[in-house]
Amino acid sequence: MYLYETFKKSNTRCNYFFLLILNLTLLSFTNNSAIAVPADTIEVIAKHPESGKSSIYQINFVISRPIPSKAVIRVTFPDEFDLSDLMIAGSTTINGGFELAVNKQVLTMKRSGLGREIPANERIDVKFAIVKNPKEPADNYKIVIEILDETEKSVVKQEKLHKIIPLKE
Repeated sequence: MYLYETFKKSNTRCNYFFLLILNLTLLSFTNNSAIAVPADTIEVIAKHPESGKSSIYQINFVISRPIPSKAVIRVTFPDEFDLSDLMIAGSTTINGGFELAVNKQVLTMKRSGLGREIPANERIDVKFAIVKNPKEPADNYKIVIEILDETEKSVVKQEKLHKIIPLKE
């Protein structure tokens, strides 16, 4: 028997083809996982979004950097919102408490330093009350949310459009 008779070209090509497909498949999964890293996301939710009503507001966010135990969360409302009755802030995901300050249309919540550092990409919520909604319904009220580190350097800042709906009768 000659060497060329024992060399199985068809099986060799099939094995190379199989390895090529396998490598391309694995590479496609690897590249997609790099794209799947979540971007910084922030959302603003009002328990009662009707015009002229007082409401509890909640901010949910996931950011790609850790949040230190002395971080600051600053929320700036448009002039049409009334923050004069705002008196409490809390969270079900952040422990340690907040120091709350209101200066005109800016709400500042400073973490006390007693809680843990929150790892990157962890879902966080912060609630505060009482905010009085504008009397005029609209879907383009701009609320600015900024998260700062302990030196008050901005970690993330986003502007969100907030919708106030007409009062139901």
